[in-house]
Amino acid sequence: MNSRIRDVITRLVFLLFLVFLLNLEGVGMKRSLVWVLPFCFGSFLRFKFPLSQNMGSPPDARCGALCSLCTSFQKGDCPSCAFSDEEVRISCPISRCAEEREMTCTECAEVFHCAIFREHIDECPFRVQEMLRDSLPHGGFLVKERHLNESLALFTDRVVRGDFGLMITRQPLEMLREVPALKKVHMIQLSQTETESTYLDPTNLAKLHLTAEQFFKVAPRAVLLLEGMEYLIVHNGFDRVLKLIHNVVECAKENSSRFVTLVDSRILEDEELARLERELILIGRIS
Repeated sequence: MNSRIRDVITRLVFLLFLVFLLNLEGVGMKRSLVWVLPFCFGSFLRFKFPLSQNMGSPPDARCGALCSLCTSFQKGDCPSCAFSDEEVRISCPISRCAEEREMTCTECAEVFHCAIFREHIDECPFRVQEMLRDSLPHGGFLVKERHLNESLALFTDRVVRGDFGLMITRQPLEMLREVPALKKVHMIQLSQTETESTYLDPTNLAKLHLTAEQFFKVAPRAVLLLEGMEYLIVHNGFDRVLKLIHNVVECAKENSSRFVTLVDSRILEDEELARLERELILIGRIS
């Protein structure tokens, strides 16, 4: 039997059984079919209906993507690996390798040196144009904002999609680690005071540059968020920070990765802001 047909039949049996259980609990048939029937017809006709957590959240993808948190899954642009056609899922070398090892790639000690992961991480079989428009391409990006809002949303979106993430920030790390999508993200705090967490002296731009460079080179697909540019400028001057930004952006491009930073434009002169914008792509939140 064709795997597509088998998958549809299995899904229908499950959903009909669920309807039966719901009605045993006193939930009316009409109410149950409000979401069951569209989903069933969608299975046959390949219509894309947004999937919510109420209809079942998928587990993480084998590559490390957090499917249940991903906007492409929530919009119905991607079925997620767990809810997808088996024949499409097994066409992905990364998924096949991880299933054989019975783990996700992020749990594998060899992931940073894995030729399969590096070669195929940007070739997801479910990738469509809607997904590409939802997220950031490779390169360096600037968000003009006072607080860590839009830039964090862009960064988190890439982490959810499977990028290895690094945050260099002045924000309290304990607060950031409460965000579900950031639990596996490595964080460094900009501070001149030694803390229990990993910290980096804002006057040591050479070390900051080296940290970013090593991260981009080691991680197969990476995204770096730098928060605290004003703090760096106070300690080092605008020209030195601009040179740092230039070097980090070039490194991100060379390694097919992403660099996101933010700045409160009120603290810069017009000429300084213009020079900064020439180094980075100015964006707002992608929705």
